[in-house]
Amino acid sequence: MDKPVELPEQVRGAINYAVLTAELSGAGINARREDGLVKLVPWGEIVGVVARRLPAAAPYDGATIVDVVSTAGATLRIVPWTQIKGHPFAESIVARARQLVHIIAAQSLDARLDGSTKLFADSEGQATQLPDTAALALHDQKLA
Repeated sequence: MDKPVELPEQVRGAINYAVLTAELSGAGINARREDGLVKLVPWGEIVGVVARRLPAAAPYDGATIVDVVSTAGATLRIVPWTQIKGHPFAESIVARARQLVHIIAAQSLDARLDGSTKLFADSEGQATQLPDTAALALHDQKLA
């Protein structure tokens, strides 16, 4: 993998599970998170995919994220500045997130997508927004 991408200073340490680099392969997703975790998550171990927008307030600025849920402690949060290799992606952050949801769903047939994520994946609209930091904390607890 290439040298990790730096998160924007204003969000450093503020977004749990944030992935700096990810490589999609036949084996799964090989990722490096901001917290130092380096892990290959096999496609067959992915149990869920959740697309959301972070709270509108700074430092989150309503960024679209895709959470890849597998084993405890191994959640991968793809953020707008995650460097992804192994597949061509649209330049639009929202379109890229939508493409990623489709790729993961196709590779991980047992992965669950909640209703909001399905709607996001099958539309041209935005992902459901987490309204505030309390909602983000609750969302993160469910993924831990």
